[in-house]
Amino acid sequence: MQPPREVLAAFGAVGPAVKLDGGRGAAWRAGDLVLKPIDVLPAELAWLQRHAPAGSDDLRLSLPARSRTGELVVGGWTAFPVLQGEHVAGRWAQIAGVAHCFAQSFDGAERPPFLDERTHAWARADRLAWGEDSVEVPDDVPHLPALLAARRGVDEPSTIVHGDLTGNVLFADGLPPAVIDLTLYWRPVRYSVAIVAVDAVCFEGAPLSLLETIDPGEGFAQHLVRALVFRIATDWFNGLLTDTDEVYAATVERVLDLASQGR
Repeated sequence: MQPPREVLAAFGAVGPAVKLDGGRGAAWRAGDLVLKPIDVLPAELAWLQRHAPAGSDDLRLSLPARSRTGELVVGGWTAFPVLQGEHVAGRWAQIAGVAHCFAQSFDGAERPPFLDERTHAWARADRLAWGEDSVEVPDDVPHLPALLAARRGVDEPSTIVHGDLTGNVLFADGLPPAVIDLTLYWRPVRYSVAIVAVDAVCFEGAPLSLLETIDPGEGFAQHLVRALVFRIATDWFNGLLTDTDEVYAATVERVLDLASQGR
């Protein structure tokens, strides 16, 4: 569905709308704006407007744009500035650094109330990964029972993290990395890094060794366990697990081995 003319006019978008590849296939570019149907709670957009840093020498953030009348949502559509750069597969160590920088940029922020209001599959899977939802997982769901049994306590502080950085960091010569599609969670920052590692190995051809090298610190395996629960449970909740079972198999085997070693 293309953004209506009145939506383009409300946000001051210039030029024809061109559909963008990637994501959920619902984003359009018009001039220097990206428009897409709202896929988060309005409270999330408002929170970002109030709490996200306006600018940084280390990071560029894609923050929601206001319409000409000051609204963040017009006719069910949102708008974000176009940020220069492109995703480059293979820069996983740099993206891990972005995860830490992103969390630091929200230093001092309190846990956002909207996190408790989200009911989509990603939020449910995140809560399952951290033992905050009592979901009965059948024994025949691939991988999940073993991963859930492998969880141990994590004694690290939570902060604002981005839960989907792997394909949402853009690199451009002479500019700091740009972060788009801000999906916020209140978790330890190493969990965000673990999601990057799992995504890289399962979907971008990274070697299994990345699971150990991207963060060689003690206790990282527990974040990898939770990252896999997050991804696999999201597929399960969305009814996609039968299509992706084998995608995770080798990674699950290695992460369970690392967890059993107390890594």
